Amino acid sequence: MRLRLAGYWKSWAGNTRGVLLVIVAMLCWSVLDACNKHLMGLGITPRQVLFLQATVVLTMVAPWVLWTRGKVVSTRNPQMHMIRAAFIVGSGWCAAWAVAHLPLAEASAYLMTGSLFMLPLGVWLLAEKPHWMRWLGVGVGFAGVLAILRPGVGVFQWAGVVALLGALMEAMLGVVLKKYSANEHPVAVLVWSQVACWLTFGAMSSFALPTIPVALWGLLPVIGIASSGIYMAYFFAYRAGDASAVEAGSFSMLLFSPALGYLVFCETPEVTFWLGAGLLVCGIALVITEPKG
Repeated sequence: MRLRLAGYWKSWAGNTRGVLLVIVAMLCWSVLDACNKHLMGLGITPRQVLFLQATVVLTMVAPWVLWTRGKVVSTRNPQMHMIRAAFIVGSGWCAAWAVAHLPLAEASAYLMTGSLFMLPLGVWLLAEKPHWMRWLGVGVGFAGVLAILRPGVGVFQWAGVVALLGALMEAMLGVVLKKYSANEHPVAVLVWSQVACWLTFGAMSSFALPTIPVALWGLLPVIGIASSGIYMAYFFAYRAGDASAVEAGSFSMLLFSPALGYLVFCETPEVTFWLGAGLLVCGIALVITEPKG
């Protein structure tokens, strides 16, 4: 049965499998953002939340690392992990800060622009050759970003700029993952990324874990599973297809995050958000369109 399912899965086009995996990553990301926003609403700072998140993930994978006597995290490419460490720390802090200062749906809309940054980065750094419709999609998508940012109308959100910076760093993470991780174990990528976050945000927090109310301890495994799910889904998505194409699955965050924002935080996005989000979805749809001939 497992072999039959695996064969069916592999029969799909690589970009299709990649898009579906990115959709899974977006679901995990939306859940993680909701958990982090809830914790930050209690007065816990973004750096403390990120230190807690890294601690939970490393605690969850520690038995596997010990069982394999460290073989699962051995690496042939330490420089790749060092480069990823710089981007993962930057993108993680930007994302957490944006989620703390913006409605969940709006922060997620900015963060998902990583799929648009991925196109020029894929051409420049991965030698990908996208169809001209992908470039059109980038233009439409960033028009949607401007509609949400609303520059020049007195309500400009600097938190949105921080989120866009995080999206750019997230796109760079994708480039590094696509270019250098062919022989790396996904658990190694997960562990070394979280070690970088644990050391960085731990130092910023004096290695003191925040106090979590007992009633919220159930969020900890959710945080660990969601954070790990993002890494694993992206890892296999980039192995399956073109980086600039599979990122199109990120549009699904505009389904997950507004729903969680409404259900958990009673947030209702404004009309300008939906206008910008609609343009963003159209842009990403064009990015993955591959006309034949």
